[in-house]
Amino acid sequence: MTSESIAANARIALEHLNDQIIGLTEQERQIENIVCDFLRSKDGKCCLLEGKRNSGRESVLRKVLHKYHKNLRVIKAGFVAADPTYQHNLAKEENDGYSVFLVRDADKLLSPQQQKFLYTMVDKATDHSWLVFFSVSRQDFAQNLQKQATSRIPKVQVSFKSTFNYEEYCSAMTQLLIPPGSACEEDDPYKEFISNLEYKKWLKPFFELKPFVTLKQIAAQLLMLFGYYFNDETIWNTDEIQREIKIIIDRANPSFSGEILLLNDQTLRAQCVFLCVWRLLQNKSSDGPLITPRITYRTVFLEFKKLVHTVYTSLDVISDIYVFRELDHLVKMGLLRADESANVTNTSFRKVWLSINDKIVKDSIQKLQLPSVVCDFFETVLK
Repeated sequence: MTSESIAANARIALEHLNDQIIGLTEQERQIENIVCDFLRSKDGKCCLLEGKRNSGRESVLRKVLHKYHKNLRVIKAGFVAADPTYQHNLAKEENDGYSVFLVRDADKLLSPQQQKFLYTMVDKATDHSWLVFFSVSRQDFAQNLQKQATSRIPKVQVSFKSTFNYEEYCSAMTQLLIPPGSACEEDDPYKEFISNLEYKKWLKPFFELKPFVTLKQIAAQLLMLFGYYFNDETIWNTDEIQREIKIIIDRANPSFSGEILLLNDQTLRAQCVFLCVWRLLQNKSSDGPLITPRITYRTVFLEFKKLVHTVYTSLDVISDIYVFRELDHLVKMGLLRADESANVTNTSFRKVWLSINDKIVKDSIQKLQLPSVVCDFFETVLK
């Protein structure tokens, strides 16, 4: 087996990737029936596509329409809701050559004022022989409409709810890396190479927290790696491959944070100042329901001095200015956020808060290679 053979097959699989939609055969069949009926009868109609974000609604619709050489016009409901002029212009439009529409994020049109746009699209579907799909996330979308809208919105609905087990999830990865019906399927060495990746061992976190779209993103990165990066026999070895795969998987992991990598490059003092902020915020209540909990620079300095005097005197500083400078640096690096209000004339009273999820920070403490006593200090969260 040569690197050229693997690279060639990986590029073939990458070309097929966009067209691969997995686990939605029944939804594809339903949408194709709706489209076929519309093309045959020329009767305008509407349909709800119900499912979570990234559940494949638009991808399946585009795949079916491509098969019948039909263009799709996408209308973003957020624009409609935010801009009355945009809504007004759409309402005045005549038939301009499009016959299939998708209203994306139609949940944003549930307010009584915005539901008028729903009437408009339903009426235009009838007047101009349009096929209009409303993409919604809420299962109770139709129940939340006013009576006028309920009577107009169709009962036709395609639900995008994927139910699959871990074995099926791993099989989906195999299908993405070895597209059915492609030349990859005929290349036994390539199939063996893919099998040896043993992705069942590292896909579990994605199966538990992420949809198929993440699986597709990981497959794309792996195929790019195999198809374009490893093109030199001298680096085509198992250790190098596993090292690069680990980087891809770590970055795709739900718990990954680029800021944590940045924090890892900071000095020990900067890391400790950051973790002092995190530690203090664990039991800090906010000043309002929409305000993030925050603390003053002075409070952080006192917590840092507590760390120094309790467990690690080597970090001691002679003035609070050194801690304040570290806080300013962390804010500049995007690891923290600070109050920049003009009325904060005394740096001691400036407030600071996290820009990273606190659970991610907690999970990363062991990875920062802190002295053990410092690590223990921060893992003992204030009671």
